[in-house]
Amino acid sequence: MSRRAAWILSPIALVLVAAGIALAVLQPWQSAAEAADKGDDGPVTALAELTTLTSDLRLNGSLSYGASIPLPGRGGTITRLPKAGDVIGVGQAVYEVDGRPVIAVRGERPFWRDLGAEVEDGPDVRQLEQALADLGFGTDLTVDDEFTKVTTASIKAWQKSLGVPQTGVVALGDIVAITAASVRVEAVKAKLGDPASSSPLTYTSTGLRVIAKLTDAQAREILPGTPVTVILPDGTEVPSTITAVDVGGQPTEKEGETTPPTATVDFTDPAAGQGIGLRAVKVVFATSEVKDALVVPVTALVATTDGGYAVDVLHKKGKVERVAVEVGLIADSRVQIVGGDLAEGDAVVVAQ
Repeated sequence: MSRRAAWILSPIALVLVAAGIALAVLQPWQSAAEAADKGDDGPVTALAELTTLTSDLRLNGSLSYGASIPLPGRGGTITRLPKAGDVIGVGQAVYEVDGRPVIAVRGERPFWRDLGAEVEDGPDVRQLEQALADLGFGTDLTVDDEFTKVTTASIKAWQKSLGVPQTGVVALGDIVAITAASVRVEAVKAKLGDPASSSPLTYTSTGLRVIAKLTDAQAREILPGTPVTVILPDGTEVPSTITAVDVGGQPTEKEGETTPPTATVDFTDPAAGQGIGLRAVKVVFATSEVKDALVVPVTALVATTDGGYAVDVLHKKGKVERVAVEVGLIADSRVQIVGGDLAEGDAVVVAQ
């Protein structure tokens, strides 16, 4: 096992071993042999079985649409707004200002000036030209930092499709950059008639993911790309992957508080969490696995006076034999038997 996997497993193994010892030492049962001598009803048993035993690290998480991003404001008066939960794609109007649509285009940086003929070269020109090409108005257009006659023609063709004046100029505020091909409106902060200078809304990604809480140590040890299983509220297990780890420590709006460490988990099937709301889930890491392990319920363990363990095996005709055993991995209320005269199919006593 790697040092990282061993670190993640160690606190869990200690807890589970402690639980197993407590159950074994503190169990109030009389021995199975004593029960048989007194003529009591037969003890409750379970069969020793060969199976795959896995020890897990389980984290608390919650379904989320990701980070909340404020949409930049602009001049004018707001005349139309979307609703929370609306999905808006590139090329569509996010809202209206002074009766004109503000169109979403994909980009990482906000637009800061009017873009038209004779404007100085710049990365905002490149971002506009890439947006025009993405929307299907890039015929003969070279995507670069230079605003050309072809750029003007492409803008006019796009403006014609929108039904707005074909000026060949994209004025500041006519378009707004969003960070994905489509986004989900998280919250609308403005009202109709408000000045558009402040951010009118916040948006998120459209895909559900899980945000899992970490300790500081886990944030240092867990790596992006780690496969995990997300357990939904109804018990459905969904294959997923750690896609990002945030070590936290960033200041929050509350004085003296910082953001906690978290992991972002994406579903293998993006539709897996749809329709169940932003609810709590579990994120499970398989940190240790033993195949073909001989296992019995942890409640079958009996602590012996020499500091070891035994199990009571119920044979045919009610005969009970106490068998000394050695234990291995303990997980999910089961224990691996790694030494002792116990075989698959033996009936071990778990209660009287």
